[in-house]
Amino acid sequence: MCVAVGGVLAGHWLTYLAVAPMAGPRAAILHETGHAYLGMANDLALVAALAAMATMFVGQLTDPAPAGLLEGITGRVVRFQVSAFVALEVLERLTAGSPLAELIHTGILPIGIAAQVGIAYLAARAIRLLIRTADRVADALGRGAVPSRRVAPGPLQPEPVFVPAEFHLSAIGARGPPPSV
Repeated sequence: MCVAVGGVLAGHWLTYLAVAPMAGPRAAILHETGHAYLGMANDLALVAALAAMATMFVGQLTDPAPAGLLEGITGRVVRFQVSAFVALEVLERLTAGSPLAELIHTGILPIGIAAQVGIAYLAARAIRLLIRTADRVADALGRGAVPSRRVAPGPLQPEPVFVPAEFHLSAIGARGPPPSV
């Protein structure tokens, strides 16, 4: 999902670029609507998205995902990005004390949702391409050439120190009639 988080922030940036193409008015809008964190968040999301892509590639080389795993990935990424974008915008405005109605009146919400859908589609395509490329690299290397992940052994179990003697029933402590003679 780190790829989708990067997509959310990329779509967020594109939305405000489309709504306010000039840097001055865009900076004013961003300042008024609680976007002070955006620079650091974009940097972190870029690093997280690149790390996620590298992890997917190496993971596919060493432990291939089942063939049907990527079915429906586009829908999942679109739903995540659109939901995250709407939630992000609402929270930003609530924390900044900015009216929520501006999301519709300024066009931020419809433009942002369109941007999220487009970027989510591209992100899903990139994930598919990355997985196919990893499969081709693994096939070229020979799947056996890349060591698969080993399962770590479980914790060691201690040897029992006290072993109780077997319990024998006798007349002492046994319930019931006495044994016959």
